[in-house]
Amino acid sequence: MIFRVLDATSRALDRVSPALLDGLDPLTEKPQSLSEMVYDAIRSSIVSKRLAPGTVVAEASLAARLSVSKTPVREALLRLQSLGLVEPDGGRGLRVVAPSEDSIREAYEVRLVLEQGLSRRAAELASTAERDEILDAAERSLQCAEAGDIADGFRAWDRLFHRAISRAAHNARLARLAEDAAVLASVLRERDVPGVQDAIQCGHQHIHIAQAVFRGDPEEAARASDAHVNAVRDMVLPAFHDRYGSPRLRGEEVS
Repeated sequence: MIFRVLDATSRALDRVSPALLDGLDPLTEKPQSLSEMVYDAIRSSIVSKRLAPGTVVAEASLAARLSVSKTPVREALLRLQSLGLVEPDGGRGLRVVAPSEDSIREAYEVRLVLEQGLSRRAAELASTAERDEILDAAERSLQCAEAGDIADGFRAWDRLFHRAISRAAHNARLARLAEDAAVLASVLRERDVPGVQDAIQCGHQHIHIAQAVFRGDPEEAARASDAHVNAVRDMVLPAFHDRYGSPRLRGEEVS
């Protein structure tokens, strides 16, 4: 079904105006994983709204804009659709998803379940080196937060911290699911409620999780992970309400 949607996109939207894709620049480097580079380029343009919510995206137009073939674009769009960042648009193909409170809430609910399990498993299964790596990443995330180094320092160590826990859980499938859930939550948050951040609080929460993992306490690691994800969600959703109003005012169905 996904391939049929993408084929329809390619046929129907090759005529899309290039002006709609002005936020994308040609890719001049050709790494081993070109599809990864295309994916990163499109995802970044969604975060920055250079590809605005509701924009229809087509293989041929994207490929031409990025100076690549259709194959890596197709692979990138499949991944973005799987994540929930683009969605079918009837017979027109795919479009960038619109801001949605339900999408943000569901992304954090998925993160909550996965990261609880990963933290618990890491506390049970991590090697000494992995426990050291997790604690080091947590400490560095807090140091960057306290120094005000958010964009480059804190966010980089935040990602490394969560990935270190995922690796230490020794379940590659769970790690991939957690990475996808984190990407979706991060992109929707950065795009729809930019600037909402309490990095110092997050850094302290990282330390709490890391210490539980370090001493091999799976239940405390899971509780600390639960508190961390819920705290971030409880910052993001009120900010979304302030920015976009209630679901009823936005014309969305109230569940």
